[in-house]
Amino acid sequence: MIVEMAGRPAEHLTESLEKHVEILHKVEDLEVHSIKVSEPRVIEMEEGKKAPKGEEMFTAFAECDFECDSFARLSETMFDFMPSSVEVIEPSNVKLEMSEATDLLNNISGRMHRYDEIAKIAGERLRQAAVTVENMKKVLTERDEEIAKLKKKK
Repeated sequence: MIVEMAGRPAEHLTESLEKHVEILHKVEDLEVHSIKVSEPRVIEMEEGKKAPKGEEMFTAFAECDFECDSFARLSETMFDFMPSSVEVIEPSNVKLEMSEATDLLNNISGRMHRYDEIAKIAGERLRQAAVTVENMKKVLTERDEEIAKLKKKK
């Protein structure tokens, strides 16, 4: 699987990515063959534009080669590590027990509901923040007008 991260500074990104994927060694039912972490590279902004020095964002990835005994273990690992890409090398066919398929589908459904809830909460907080900003603009405009009136009287 390929696990990608973005952040800054580059050293922190590398350290965080290495810590994250090294956890694979502690996961029961996984046999880790290799983990290769790439060097961080600067994320390109819009064409021809560069971030100011010290504010560049970096990206790096880890290629993790491991094996596990079941599709259930693989799917749990995918949920835990959120890879950007997965390649199953073998077996060429997978047989799932109905209970395994049910567990996997319920896990996916539960996570989708949690992500949807988080997105709705974030959207509502963003809406509330926008209302607060608009209210503050009104207050500042009113105060500016009062100040201008007082200056005219002098």
